[in-house]
Amino acid sequence: MKSLSFIIVNYNGMEFLKGLTKSLEELNFSYENIRNTNQDKTYGSVWEAIFFDNGSTDGSLEFLRQACFKKANLKLIESKTNTGFCYASNEAAKQAESEYLVFLNPDTVIKTKNLNILLTFVKEKADYDGRMGACGVKTFNNDGTLQFSCRTFPTIARQFFESFFLAGLFKKSKIFGSYFMTWWDHKSFREVDWVSGSFLLVRKELFFRINGFDEDYFMYSEDTDLCLRLKKEGFRNCYFPDFEIVHLDSAIAGRDFKGRETGIWKSRKLYFEKNHSRIHAGIVSFLYFCGILKRAFLFFLFYLFTFKKKHIIKSGNYFKVIKSYFSGL
Repeated sequence: MKSLSFIIVNYNGMEFLKGLTKSLEELNFSYENIRNTNQDKTYGSVWEAIFFDNGSTDGSLEFLRQACFKKANLKLIESKTNTGFCYASNEAAKQAESEYLVFLNPDTVIKTKNLNILLTFVKEKADYDGRMGACGVKTFNNDGTLQFSCRTFPTIARQFFESFFLAGLFKKSKIFGSYFMTWWDHKSFREVDWVSGSFLLVRKELFFRINGFDEDYFMYSEDTDLCLRLKKEGFRNCYFPDFEIVHLDSAIAGRDFKGRETGIWKSRKLYFEKNHSRIHAGIVSFLYFCGILKRAFLFFLFYLFTFKKKHIIKSGNYFKVIKSYFSGL
């Protein structure tokens, strides 16, 4: 049995897959500091990566076919259509031959090459009593700045702070900066509400005990929902800063700004419907709408004063998000 199975859902991510697969191949591992393991001590048995391709048309499927043919610990599942993140992740996880799953975005690169650091932490500190839920790691943007990969659960108040720019203006405030935890330096281990699905580690047995990702979500908010269900069952979600990755946040999904923002909006509304009430969901959706509308008008005003084309483009993109959301109702 392997230690880790990386679950990677790909959809037209060709420009990122070479970097990701290279960083996976550079991982190293020693059993010296890992307790209670009966695994065959060979490099290939330590980890595996299972790719689920969601009907890619950019050449990434062909790249993955070749990569998985050459490496025994790389596997590929092919879909003719885009089934979404949740379904694909659940299906790939069923094929995993490991104790722990790591859901990893294709637009990521693993910086820390020593898997001992992660597995020792998980086995000896986070999951020593079998009560660890999901675990996230320190995440950087491509420019080296910190990406806030662990957060508190969304609330109506936190949506208000985000929609009306208070979260951005008062990042050091434990109130206004509470959702992204921007008041904290992210340099120490901490129990948190939820961790981003860009790198989410969870015990395979536990993942399926709570029925995996909720497939009512196509993409977005599924990680928040999973972590909430884990927390309700009495498990600890945690953040570990000594293992690092780079995540080109929304590098793939961000190509379609309208689709991304509309997807986030709809998924957040669904999250509140499932975990709170329709009234909560309606209020959050209205606040999200206010945030989108304010940004659309703000960039329009910037354009009137500067006549810079980028501002009118951004304004138009936000208006397209509003149109897309309501035309889909």
